[in-house]
Amino acid sequence: MTENMQPETAPGRAKAPQRGVRRFWGWLTKNAIPILIVLAVGVALFTVAQSSVYKIRPYERGLHLRGGKFIDIDEPGWHLRIPFVDTVIGVMIIERSGTVESLAAMTADDVTMDISLLYTYRVVDPVRYQLEVLDPDKIVSGFVQGELRDLVNTLKMNDVLHLRADFNQELLTALKEKEDQYGIEFILVQVQDASPPTEVVNAIKDKMVAEQLQEKATADAKQQQTLADSEFYAAQKQADGDAYQITTLAEADAVRINLTAEAQREALRAVLQELEGKGALAEEYIQVLIAQELRQNSKWIISNGQAMPIIDIGGTTIETQEPPVP
Repeated sequence: MTENMQPETAPGRAKAPQRGVRRFWGWLTKNAIPILIVLAVGVALFTVAQSSVYKIRPYERGLHLRGGKFIDIDEPGWHLRIPFVDTVIGVMIIERSGTVESLAAMTADDVTMDISLLYTYRVVDPVRYQLEVLDPDKIVSGFVQGELRDLVNTLKMNDVLHLRADFNQELLTALKEKEDQYGIEFILVQVQDASPPTEVVNAIKDKMVAEQLQEKATADAKQQQTLADSEFYAAQKQADGDAYQITTLAEADAVRINLTAEAQREALRAVLQELEGKGALAEEYIQVLIAQELRQNSKWIISNGQAMPIIDIGGTTIETQEPPVP
């Protein structure tokens, strides 16, 4: 009997879940419109809630607009707004960077240089930066390039290449003059590279080589001049010494000669005084004396103002020449 009863009870149990499904679909069909309304309301409420609540991060400021009119600046935190009426524009106020990749600028000495620059700034007035300037980042970049070109035009190439710190500070000072106009604050300005054209670089190298060669030549010339001056000085000192020695000897000889001549004259005067009044004896004595003392001369002339006797010491004759009649 048990085996006969099992086939009769199994179909009844299988029909129970099917009846539950039919009942659920029937209820869902009858209540479909209210369910859709509830879902639509829920979605709408969620959307409105999501649109009404917003968050401002620490590195942002919110520009709260209502109907296109600026109301207030929202600080970091949670805030509420009227959906579909209020608009919030988020502005990042943290430091941001900008670059000038390559700018061709003419220096004061007419040299074209390619300059790259890095600069950083931050927003200090979100209203002016976002609502009063169209595409502010682009305008700030153009302003930096203009000031950079103007500054390079006033400096020489060597100043741009070697005075980087002064150049950066001067450019930063010029940029700060326009900070209020754009609602920003410049923090850093740094020249990354400044290089003249290739032909200018080659010319500079050639000039440096020429200057080094010129300096070496000048140093060699100075050394040669110093050696020449020292040799000339030594020769001049030697010549001065020789001249002084010769002069000293000449003066000594002159003094000696003068003393000898004076002594001879004194002796001759004494002899003449002794022979005065001796007559022919005195004349012969004088002739003998002249012959002994002046053997190297061929003739000796003694004049008393009238006749000029010529004594030929080399021969035996004595000639007397009468003075010409005036």
